[in-house]
Amino acid sequence: MGPRRNRLASDPGWCRVPERPLEALFREGALAWERLRSSRPVYRFTFGSRLPAVVGKFFTGGPGFTSVDRGLLKEYRVYRQAPAWGLNGSGCLPRLLGRYLPAGLGLLLEDIPGPDLDRYLAGAADAHGFRELCPKLEKLAGLLAFFHSRPVPSKPTSHRPGWRYFHKLLGQLQTAGLLSGEESEALKAAGSAWEMVLPQYPDTLVLVHGDATSTNFLFPENRAVAIDLERLGLGDRLLDLSWVAGEIKHAWGWRFHNFAGSEEAIGHFFRAYFEALEAGAALADRILRLNPFYMALAELRIARNGYLSWEYRRALIEEAGRCHVGGRRLA
Repeated sequence: MGPRRNRLASDPGWCRVPERPLEALFREGALAWERLRSSRPVYRFTFGSRLPAVVGKFFTGGPGFTSVDRGLLKEYRVYRQAPAWGLNGSGCLPRLLGRYLPAGLGLLLEDIPGPDLDRYLAGAADAHGFRELCPKLEKLAGLLAFFHSRPVPSKPTSHRPGWRYFHKLLGQLQTAGLLSGEESEALKAAGSAWEMVLPQYPDTLVLVHGDATSTNFLFPENRAVAIDLERLGLGDRLLDLSWVAGEIKHAWGWRFHNFAGSEEAIGHFFRAYFEALEAGAALADRILRLNPFYMALAELRIARNGYLSWEYRRALIEEAGRCHVGGRRLA
């Protein structure tokens, strides 16, 4: 008898049959499962050496019950839309295998082996680790350049979403007790001049990942793969680029206690992006001039995380303020 065909990998319709998907997984030969780090129930199912592993994302309550569950519905729609954006078969996304809503399985994907960007950022303190990080930043820059060049309707960017998000973050940090009212007003004042600067550098909307954190990019087989796609859609490219820059800044601040030490890696990432996109001088100038504003948003966003120490969260907020003030002088 020859090897069993991997119906999970070859037939997305398997999960439409009226049976529990976990039973189907184990009937296909799943040997083990493990829960992965996520805000929702996500499990990797392994089949030994003869079949590839798969990842299942499950609802917490039911389709549409919570914002997390609505995000899972959105992510499934993104995967179905991927061919229209030219993403299908590109190797930059996991392959969609299906879903089974009655049993709470919102998404079944091929498993992508390989470490994430966070793994390389964690080891970048010494020269060897930095040399390992740089090619990964280049791969990530190429992936984002590919996303940003997908065929989408030509519409102008607006600074208003970023500006509203800035004020939302300040409110959240003040509610958390990380900012006094006086400190919040000082940050608003530091950022207010940007409201006049941002419209001076127009661009067109592109397809953005929308949640470009260090755990959402994997590096198998000398390529970059994007995961957690629920926010994929039209947006300003700086929402991706400056999020990555903010993650790099955070990695140096949190792990190495040296925010300024991140600048070489951030510069390497931007140069790789400009090269991959073949960006003209005007676009490169826009990105570099506006990055301080958006990177500060990324730092404020990270400062909301309760697993970080209180002192470090405060340090991130202070760094964001310096970024706003210093970057505005450059702009």
